[in-house]
Amino acid sequence: MEDLEETHKWRNNLELIRVTQGIRFPKSLELDKAWFEHALSDMSNRNIYFGIDENETEEYVGMIQMNNIDYISGTATWGFIIGDSSKHGKGYSTEAPKLMFDYAFSVLNLRKIFGYALDNNVASKKMHKKIGSVSDEGLLKKHVYFNDEYHDVRVLSIFREDYQKNN
Repeated sequence: MEDLEETHKWRNNLELIRVTQGIRFPKSLELDKAWFEHALSDMSNRNIYFGIDENETEEYVGMIQMNNIDYISGTATWGFIIGDSSKHGKGYSTEAPKLMFDYAFSVLNLRKIFGYALDNNVASKKMHKKIGSVSDEGLLKKHVYFNDEYHDVRVLSIFREDYQKNN
């Protein structure tokens, strides 16, 4: 709960909403508190949220998550944000996903993690290249709307055997 106010700022940041294809409506602190409490108390085991903290300062810089975990099929969606733009380019976007993928594949025994990225998001493309073993599963044409136009979204996945072979 100590990260609620910072998370609330990020969930209302229009640039973060754009790149994560998040909910575009303003969120009150009360609404985010309810969302936060639900995320922290979710007993379904289908959604897992992790805070991303700097090792040295323990400063909260982002969050990463797996959602819609299907233990029978061995799949989950994933997403993350580094909320403070001054923390971009410092390696969190590579290290945090790798830690989460290690957990997903080695502890939860998932076989495939997939997510969605704006096709024109250069930073996301660099991050996926650094992570490695990313499969391009398709393009959702004109899938999300913002700034008076529709944008394409890539469906990207990482399979356990490919990831473990290369990491």
